[in-house]
Amino acid sequence: MWRRSRLTISREASGFFLLVLFVFGLTRLGLFFDSNLLPAILSIAEARTNALAIQAVNKAVAEKFAGNILYEDVVILHKDQGGKIVMAQTNSREVNRLIAETTLQAQGALNALSGEELYIPLGMALSNYLLANLGPRVPVTIIPVGFVSTEITDTFEQAGINQVRHKIYLRIKAEVQVAIPLISTVTHVSTTVPIIDAIYPGAVPDTVINLKFPGGGSFPLRTE
Repeated sequence: MWRRSRLTISREASGFFLLVLFVFGLTRLGLFFDSNLLPAILSIAEARTNALAIQAVNKAVAEKFAGNILYEDVVILHKDQGGKIVMAQTNSREVNRLIAETTLQAQGALNALSGEELYIPLGMALSNYLLANLGPRVPVTIIPVGFVSTEITDTFEQAGINQVRHKIYLRIKAEVQVAIPLISTVTHVSTTVPIIDAIYPGAVPDTVINLKFPGGGSFPLRTE
């Protein structure tokens, strides 16, 4: 009669097999993290950093200029003897000062965020509401880079019968580096802050509608 032979595996072979399984599983986990979790975490980090930077810039600019800027400060109106507006031109000196001070305020607000850390739960990258607050927290470091720049923009819109509203804004742009373990990226921060809202009664001269504001200004952000 034939006897069944029992297959035996040595302890060394068993250990090697388990090691291969462990390395294979670890590799698969790393690939899943790189292709799925890492991009999701980076996207969330960019969104949070962008929101935080915009909030900081808006607050700094609002605190500096809230209620302190008049329409007559940036736009010089010329009227005829009957009080009708016949021409308008920008006050370049005042506009340039406003741009410079705004850029400095934004620069200071962003530099104050340098090195600040946010923490994102790893479960948030899984796009599952129930798991959003679970898992280890991934640190996100904010680093201002490049330049912060400011320019003035304006819009016209109807405000009623024979009335035109002229809105003037400060548009601020900057770049902020978002760093998480193993990877970093640069996100572009852009925000528009309204500073003046004026109403023109009656017809608006072409010189008002075609106002030309001076070019914007920029300052470097601290990178150390």
